[in-house]
Amino acid sequence: MGKEYIQLRGIKKTFPNGVCALRGADLTVCEGEIHALVGENAAGKSTLMNILYGVLKADAGEILMNGEPVHIADSSDAIRLGIGMVHQHFMLVPSFTVLENIVLGSEDKYKNKFGKIDFERARKDIREIMKQIDVDLDLDSVTGSVTIGLQSKIEIIKALFRGAKLLILDEPTTVLAPTEVDSFFEFLRKLRDNGTTMIYISHRMREIFDLTDRITILRKGETISDVKTDEATMEQISRDMLGYEVTAFERDEKRIDRAESNCRFRVEGLCMSGRRINLEDISFEIYGGEVLGIAGIEGNGQVELADALIGLKKIRSGKILLDGTDVAGESISKRRARKMAYIPEDRMHKGLAQNCTITDNTITGHLKEAFLGKKKITVNWPGADSYATEIAKEYKVEGFRSSDQLISGLSGGNMQKVIIGRELYDRPAMTILSQPTAGIDFNAQSIIHGKINELKREGCSFLLISEDLDELVRMSDRICVLCRGKLVKEFSDPEAFDLNEIGYYMTGVKKDENDG
Repeated sequence: MGKEYIQLRGIKKTFPNGVCALRGADLTVCEGEIHALVGENAAGKSTLMNILYGVLKADAGEILMNGEPVHIADSSDAIRLGIGMVHQHFMLVPSFTVLENIVLGSEDKYKNKFGKIDFERARKDIREIMKQIDVDLDLDSVTGSVTIGLQSKIEIIKALFRGAKLLILDEPTTVLAPTEVDSFFEFLRKLRDNGTTMIYISHRMREIFDLTDRITILRKGETISDVKTDEATMEQISRDMLGYEVTAFERDEKRIDRAESNCRFRVEGLCMSGRRINLEDISFEIYGGEVLGIAGIEGNGQVELADALIGLKKIRSGKILLDGTDVAGESISKRRARKMAYIPEDRMHKGLAQNCTITDNTITGHLKEAFLGKKKITVNWPGADSYATEIAKEYKVEGFRSSDQLISGLSGGNMQKVIIGRELYDRPAMTILSQPTAGIDFNAQSIIHGKINELKREGCSFLLISEDLDELVRMSDRICVLCRGKLVKEFSDPEAFDLNEIGYYMTGVKKDENDG
């Protein structure tokens, strides 16, 4: 490994709302390494990286580059120093060509004497970068028409084009199909071998051990350990992240009774017109105590399917049968009254009211008899507060101080725990889980998966929509693949789930049972 390149020493940060995000965190990254930064949600990873990239200002501490202190007031300072950041959600303009997107933000450097951008000179420089890292891109393609895997590479090449020698990669594989991940990792290894240093943030342990050279673990704003990846174990990393031993989640091997009498949820010929994609002839069934997984690359109809099933969107035709009753024409409240629950993919906008308290968020849409006063027109606030506190305790909601605090004061992962706790509290007959653990930490995932498994044993049924194939394979009894608004394949043997095979159907390489 190379010499010490970037050092963050004693970094402290407290936000105006009183939340202390960093308590003197340290991070040392060496030249030419892929360095993992891991920790639970609210451990301080994003805050630390936003300070390094100039988005936030530290209250105390220092940043050194090649042993010399540097001042990073904003992202332009970071870029000037050779630091680039690739965000989890890409910042590309879909209607621009690949060339235009890469040049965007660097126009002044390529203006000719007439004040126009010299795209041919820029093209030559970009091709030189691509040659060095052995990547071939069609620079004249419209960005929105290329695969997500290629878009991730475009973001990185754009950072290199700006002169980045250190790349911060924030959950870069969350939008990639499994068949794209291996290629992406080879791309990152070539970058490393070519001299680029990377800080890699991910909650996916397998990725960290497959890709990185060293690991730094943060917990509650402090640096806990710094280890070489090949000398570490998953158990050690988990223990350092959480501060206690975690029992690995084990698949529930109980066999599902798929007798017709045990069919809890059935969808027949569902068709719906969506803004981005249409659903066509969707049919499946879920039995009591079963988890049916839905695999698919983002944008292939997952959001539309979940919204149609809970009643947020109207369908053109088809049936949605819950315990034999067609609920397709019923309101959301009536479906909920039939013990149907929903965890949406967008917790910020569809799952929670950010300017309301934790209690408000736990009872909204779930105003039960216990929370109503004697005349049924007022809220029994002590009962509601007790309910919210019980959820926070059961799901180990970090940052919870009282039920009347604003939910916006919690981290994203802890907000998700509140939603999960609210939706699963009454042991629903049928729950639609849409990306339930996206972007949350190992401990929160373990809690949520354990609760699903517990309710499954009680006979509750689940539709699990997830872009994390590891999660689908670990949790599902069967997996259906959704591609371009259609269910194209079912995998029914959990002992024989094949990530690559599922990936082929997700990307459309295979389309039906007869494809080779």
